[in-house]
Amino acid sequence: MSQSELDRLIQMINQIAINNISAGDENAVAEVIASHVQKFWSRRMKAMLSDYVEKSGEELHPAAKLAAEKLLSEAA
Repeated sequence: MSQSELDRLIQMINQIAINNISAGDENAVAEVIASHVQKFWSRRMKAMLSDYVEKSGEELHPAAKLAAEKLLSEAA
């Protein structure tokens, strides 16, 4: 995975979080994000996100990080 690919994924998931902030609290927004990622992201994109979250996830919007962690726990 290249850094630019990862940067783009971070930007995308953070944008999804910002666009859905009106869905409610952080948990509700995380549900929307997780659903979007499950439906529309490729297996490779999901794997890149999982790797990033396991390492730090520091650049993710809080709701995006919560969604990624939810996806990780469901995959386990």
